[in-house]
Amino acid sequence: MSVLALAAGMIAMIHLVAGWQRRLLAVIIPGVLWLLYAVYEYLVATGVLCDANCNIRVDLLLIFPILALATLRAYQSYTGDQAR
Repeated sequence: MSVLALAAGMIAMIHLVAGWQRRLLAVIIPGVLWLLYAVYEYLVATGVLCDANCNIRVDLLLIFPILALATLRAYQSYTGDQAR
């Protein structure tokens, strides 16, 4: 299993548990996004979505900023910091 897929899965679980405890949709949605990314990363690592010649991961230029913004918004929602 890919280390990135495992790390993304753990981040997803942290978001989902924290969001479920406080019933915050703004924390649960990034958890689902991280979970989808973990599945995607696992499929890329196992060669289902990409063969061995696929070394350049341009797709992550779109995925990582979305995950970063969603995680930042989840943090702001969880801590109550609504500053923009």
